[in-house]
Amino acid sequence: MKKKLLVLSLLMMVAIIGYVFSSTSVDAKKKVTFNGIAYIAGHGGHFAIIDLRTMKPPTDIEKDRVVITEAGSEMEGVIAGMQFEEIKKGGGTHGGALMDKEKVLVVGLLNGDVYKYHLDSGKKEGPFKVGKKFCDAILGPDGNIYLEDMADGHVYVWDPKSLKTVDKMPVGKAICGIAWTHDNKKAYMSDMPAGIVYVYDWTTKKKIKEIKDPEMTFIHQIQMSPDGKELWVSAPNEFDPGLKPGTHKSQIVIIDTKTDTVKDHIVLPDYIRPHDFEFTPDGKYVLAAARTYENDSLLVVIDARSHEIVEEVSACYSCHSAYGIEVTIDQGSPLLCGIEVDWTPAKKKRVIKGC
Repeated sequence: MKKKLLVLSLLMMVAIIGYVFSSTSVDAKKKVTFNGIAYIAGHGGHFAIIDLRTMKPPTDIEKDRVVITEAGSEMEGVIAGMQFEEIKKGGGTHGGALMDKEKVLVVGLLNGDVYKYHLDSGKKEGPFKVGKKFCDAILGPDGNIYLEDMADGHVYVWDPKSLKTVDKMPVGKAICGIAWTHDNKKAYMSDMPAGIVYVYDWTTKKKIKEIKDPEMTFIHQIQMSPDGKELWVSAPNEFDPGLKPGTHKSQIVIIDTKTDTVKDHIVLPDYIRPHDFEFTPDGKYVLAAARTYENDSLLVVIDARSHEIVEEVSACYSCHSAYGIEVTIDQGSPLLCGIEVDWTPAKKKRVIKGC
């Protein structure tokens, strides 16, 4: 009898300890925070602001967004050289490059314009006419801003000091992202409808390889890991080749930058369609800007090693619902695009107003 009681007591202790550790693990996942502020571009013409120190969804229409321009949609007008219905020649923010020292966000729009937005003061400069339909804006190793064009497949190089276009290079059909190896010897550029990542010798500006994968049918922006060993490619695969209805799962495709081959796939739930990424400085987590194609877009936190989803934060609906805002473009879905993070934020969250 005593032995049975002893065994029963031990089993209860194991169960209690397991519950405590399990609960702690769940609580830890819920409380994951980072010292930074995320700015996520959207078709509504503004950036959603998420304070990563609290991970609370944006709810204040004045404090939780940066207004740059009016709304605009990417699947209208010209894309990849093809002509679609043009509802209006609006803006719509799609990507931003943060110049950290100056705290200036350089923004590329869906009409090819560029703006400079000063985070500390709220001052806005622009528009500057540069290209045709920008997907992303990336701060290059030379200090210039590289803007990838979805209409003509060029990469435009823009000097944020002189406010002038200093170069442009034809790359593919509809270029959406660019990233460099740490030694700047190679550059990677993603072609959205072609589902190809081009590898360029950055010294000669010549293409040296095309990386293809059956699970890259419609891709968006790309991001290099902090150690330079991996390139993460957003492959939501909304379409199959030829802009036919998509039949492939939404996922992240990971490229080994040493061999320039695909090394892994992270298959995601259907409601998470990744568009862009930002690694934490220590490389442990990835922050993904993702579309749901419903009434929201999300900030999704992914463990870079285990590839597990750690956190999801509403980026649109939380604010839209509070103010009764109805999305009238993109079939009623608020679509987010590029993400930039200020990893050296002020101690207090800045109160920033738009127009």
